[in-house]
Order: sequence, then structure tokens, then C-alpha cells
Amino acid sequence: MRAKDARVPLTDRGVLYGDGVFETVRIHRGAPFRLDRHLDRLLRGLKTLRIDAPPRLKDIRSGAKALVAACKMGEGLVRVTVTAADGDSPARISIVPRELPAPPKDVVLHLVESVRRTPGPLSACKAISRAVESTALREAQAHGAFDGVLVNDAGRLVETTSRNLFLAVDGRIATPPTSEGALEGVTREAVLEVAGKIGIRAAEAPLARESLDRATEAFLTGSGVGVLGVARLGPRAWSGVPGPLTAPLAHAYRDLLDADARW
Repeated sequence: MRAKDARVPLTDRGVLYGDGVFETVRIHRGAPFRLDRHLDRLLRGLKTLRIDAPPRLKDIRSGAKALVAACKMGEGLVRVTVTAADGDSPARISIVPRELPAPPKDVVLHLVESVRRTPGPLSACKAISRAVESTALREAQAHGAFDGVLVNDAGRLVETTSRNLFLAVDGRIATPPTSEGALEGVTREAVLEVAGKIGIRAAEAPLARESLDRATEAFLTGSGVGVLGVARLGPRAWSGVPGPLTAPLAHAYRDLLDADARW
């Protein structure tokens, strides 16, 4: 159905409390990239929030496939949202198509001050209650930035409001571990995987703010942006974006996207 014709009751727990989880899946050449990884994370998120998985969870693949076919989608995104049951109201599943976002030519990131990322079980699932992320994004946009970088209570860099962060330091790339509050992103995992195959040293590592002083490149990963070079993060700026490590990683990711997009 058309989005404007869809209805969700005002008593839905997602509407009232942000009680649910979601996944955003990349569609490439009409097929999803690593859909099983997304569905596994969706299920883990439901377990973390102690939400019973609805019986129709098994129909997400066929539902998404039918939606992509109906939209004649070659390239894009599909968002799957599950909200919790309440009394006689069942858990609800929605599947919504989205266009790929168009990032700016020069990606500028803002170091967020108003909110913090708290590491723990909730930071490991994609809950639909996005108060921290929404507040951080509005702060970043008020400073003219594309996105905001969240820090944890220790003051270390974690991720942006919807994407994972990588820095190139001393000839290798590093991304904050999940123990710092970073989400275990599907694209993040793919980049760590392909890095080793093309001879780039890559690992999880805590990133203090001081890491920016030594960073020679920065990039983001996410279902919507793939591998996206960063021109400036807070006071630190880089020229020649994408850099000598980011560019081959972006190319290797695109090759993996070709290989692993399937139903």
C-alpha cells in the first residue's frame, strides 16, 4: 500500500514509548545486502529489549522481496520496524522503502556536546527510541554539519548518529569497539572483512579525541552511504578525500556488494 494509506494506532507501543527495533537494509540491483545479518541483529535486539518475536517475523524476507518488486527498486533501502505487543494489540511489523541518501560533496562532522553514548546492551541494538541520536543530529545540523559524532562518558569517539566511524592512524584503520558503545554495523563488519583481503591493517580500537591529531583520514560506513570519506571532523580537516586507504576500501566494499546482494 502507499505510505499515506498505512495506519498505526495511537496506542502502539512504538508510538507511545519508542518500544521496538528496526533495521535498514541496502538494496543493490534489486536484492538485499546481507539480509541474514540484519535479521539476526533484529532478533538479538528484540531479545535485549525482552520483546517477544512476532510469529510473522519469518515473513520479513518474502515481504521485503514483494515490496522491492512492487516498487521496481534497483538501488535503495528497505527499513524493517518491529514494535512491541501490548495487551490485545499484537506486535507490528512494517517494511518501508527509501531512496539512497545523497551525501554532500564535502562531509563535515560535528563533535556532539549535548548528549553522550552510554555503552551497554542497549547500545548494541537498533532501538526505535532515538532521543539521543535525534538530539545529537539536530545539534550537528545547527552547526552546519552533515552528521554528529557521539562520544562516551570517557570522552572517546564512538560513532555518528546513524553510521560507524573509522580513522586512519599510523597507516592502519581503526574503529571503536562495541564495548565503547558502537553498534556492530553490517557495513562496518564488511569493511573490516575486506580490509584484510586487500592488505590494509584494520582493527577495533578505542579512539580518544587526541586520535584526531594523528589521523590522516576519516570515513563513515553505513547501509545508506557505503564507505564515505570525511573532509572535516570537528577541528580536524583532511584534503584529497577519499584518501589512499579509504578509496580502495570503498572499491572493495562495492565489489562485495555486487557479490553478496541476494535474496
